[in-house]
Amino acid sequence: MITIDWTETYDRLLFEAFCAGRVTGELTGKPTEIGESGLAHIFFYDDVVYKLYKTHSDRNHFIKGVLAPTGRRRHFVEHDFALNSHFSGDVYKKLYSVYFDQGAAIVVPYDGRSIYTLSEMNRLDFDTNLHERLLRGEIDEQELELLGYETARAVDTYPVSVSDSINWYDLAKERVGFLSQFVDWLPEEFGKPLCEARVVEALYAHLEKHKEEYQRIKGNALRVNIDNHDENVFFVEGKPQTIDVLPPMSSWWYGLPHANLSNLMANIEVLHSPEAANKVQDGYCRYFEIEAPPEHSFGFTHAFAYLISVAHFGSVPGKEAVTRKYIAKVPEIADWLR
Repeated sequence: MITIDWTETYDRLLFEAFCAGRVTGELTGKPTEIGESGLAHIFFYDDVVYKLYKTHSDRNHFIKGVLAPTGRRRHFVEHDFALNSHFSGDVYKKLYSVYFDQGAAIVVPYDGRSIYTLSEMNRLDFDTNLHERLLRGEIDEQELELLGYETARAVDTYPVSVSDSINWYDLAKERVGFLSQFVDWLPEEFGKPLCEARVVEALYAHLEKHKEEYQRIKGNALRVNIDNHDENVFFVEGKPQTIDVLPPMSSWWYGLPHANLSNLMANIEVLHSPEAANKVQDGYCRYFEIEAPPEHSFGFTHAFAYLISVAHFGSVPGKEAVTRKYIAKVPEIADWLR
């Protein structure tokens, strides 16, 4: 195999090779459909999906650091696959290395040496996506309680090893910094109400009020945190599967366990009802054998989940109506930050 410079040019060449079916080794043939995300090119082979990680972002974006061809990239890709396999083992199947030679993509068992990596997944039925079901009003209370229980179980059983130098106060403060940047990127319709309500300032004030307590939550007292908003949740034969769970920012990787609950509850409260969201909390609390999450720290994670949803949906064309539902709750957020 030839030695090449790993640049954006080779992303394009590999992409063109896959599109044309110039693929050999562990995968052959031409994809039936082609898609794309910020992190990857996506190739559909009927009921099997292959995700080819890019080496660059499409704009000057924070994900550049994990896509760049460095050791950090390899760690991110391996962590991404391990975490996704844990939270959605019925979806994520295998990891491959990809090389480019003589105009063809060569797919081999994962060796950790190639910059290019391919992730194999089972295709999901989009009709089972939680976000779409919420928009249609199709809610099964037993499935929601199971979602809360299985989220808690997966969070609790995922092995983490976190340095004692890492604590919840620092992680949360960095997240609020990212949020502030995201708010600046929003269209004025959505960014202005957040600025006028001074919600970012309220988050910072909460962190300062509880700084000593949050600094003591450190090391292995932290749990895995995932990007489990409602668009990443599917149901396969009634069982929840949460995909694409690893955020590019490492300050999102660990934190309070109930941050994962807040992500789900915020979406369900806004797009359906507080009563439906409480079913998820019931399942979560049943697993941990608690009555409820800690009040003030849950207030923070809940407020943050609402605001990051505004930042997410407000930046997606076609999701304006959804974003307005979150914006309508903004006046309540300050009351959650005790």
